[in-house]
Amino acid sequence: MQNKALIVIGMHRSGTSALSGLLDELGIFMGKTLFAAQKGVNEKGFFENAELVALNDLMLDELASSWDNPIADICDYSIGKESFFIEKAHSLLKNDYDNQAFWGMKDPRTTLLLPFWKKVLEENERVLPHYILMLRSPFEVFGSLKKRDDFSLEKSLMLWMNYTLSGYYHSMHAPRLIVHYNQLLSSPETVAKNIAALIDKPFDIAASQLSFVDKKMRNQRTEPTLETPLAVMAQSVYEQLSKEKVDEAELNKIRNDYLSYQSSLSNVLKEHLLAVKKEEVFYRKLFVDAYNSFWWKCSWPIKKIEELIRGKK
Repeated sequence: MQNKALIVIGMHRSGTSALSGLLDELGIFMGKTLFAAQKGVNEKGFFENAELVALNDLMLDELASSWDNPIADICDYSIGKESFFIEKAHSLLKNDYDNQAFWGMKDPRTTLLLPFWKKVLEENERVLPHYILMLRSPFEVFGSLKKRDDFSLEKSLMLWMNYTLSGYYHSMHAPRLIVHYNQLLSSPETVAKNIAALIDKPFDIAASQLSFVDKKMRNQRTEPTLETPLAVMAQSVYEQLSKEKVDEAELNKIRNDYLSYQSSLSNVLKEHLLAVKKEEVFYRKLFVDAYNSFWWKCSWPIKKIEELIRGKK
């Protein structure tokens, strides 16, 4: 019998943590090593598997990319050392989820790496993957990113498009549910029933009490600002995915328009950003290697003694 997996995908700040908290409340196992709550960011918890985040970051480094790369390739890419990463991914799934009949996995970065994770999940005969795509207004996501990271509107909208289009198109032939942020906050019981139908598991919703999600989670009510072609495209994607039945032809047209927009950015700018990212990855690896080296560990007590002596002077 296959274990049923719920893979939460969608843009950062779109409600993936709130959705994952609901899954946890319903008895879905979300992983062994979860990040703790963070005041002012996610005060109720992220429900992100730390091992998953670390692996996703390694793969993004290998692609000379990052979670906040506005020119990320969302269509076709190949990861160097793929066999190494596939082995790591299978090991993670086995160690964390192998004995769980119903389990969930959440890290927004997974959305950008969905072709890789789909391959891994489909190779695992013990797992039947289901996908839940979180959908929130791109302008509300911008408001949240502006507050937390001081991102511009253009960068935020490009990130939203990258995650949303990648999540939608790479999960469209698998069992899937699109959850609207507004519905999650206003009626978590309805969302829970839709999830139950997706995985064919009758949750005892009354007994669960569903206290995790509440309307106070909404901190942004940013209205659409349709002053640029990018803003119009983002709002159009949002409206299409909010419909009961998506107009696939229209969505494909918007997607192609966005890919043209993305590729129209200066090649010199792209080249510079790629070089900066590669340099960042290189120096971070140097630091990690040095930090984990034998001599660093040997010298650490001496450095602490030196700091104590200097502090007494």
